Amino acid sequence: MKFPYGSTKVRGVNLGGWFVLEPWITPSIFENSGSDTIVDEYTLTKELGKAEARKRLTDHWNSWITESDFYQIKRAGLNHVRIPIGYWSVYPINGDPYVQGAYDVLGKALDWANNAGLKVMIDLHGGKHYVSSIE
Repeated sequence: MKFPYGSTKVRGVNLGGWFVLEPWITPSIFENSGSDTIVDEYTLTKELGKAEARKRLTDHWNSWITESDFYQIKRAGLNHVRIPIGYWSVYPINGDPYVQGAYDVLGKALDWANNAGLKVMIDLHGGKHYVSSIE
């Protein structure tokens, strides 16, 4: 169903910290890492290794936001959710240490939002910057 933009106010909430880790949103992930040099998902995966990072991140992705949260958001009178996600979850680049799995959970989130009657704004929050030169 199409949202009547322009005639209905957008009321939404950001679901930050779910697919793009930030220490100020999800401090427990960083506090429990055992390292002072882990500051984001890149360094988490690089330092812990892919197997341990995948385990921790999969647990996080499957518990930080759940289907019931979407219904709570709707009951609170909101009609939109913003979901930040990093490029590495959508289009991994060889050599990056990231693990995969968040994109699959994003797919579930889209179904959950639809079932709850919410619209989704997907924010490609972490983008890869490329520099090219013209010769």
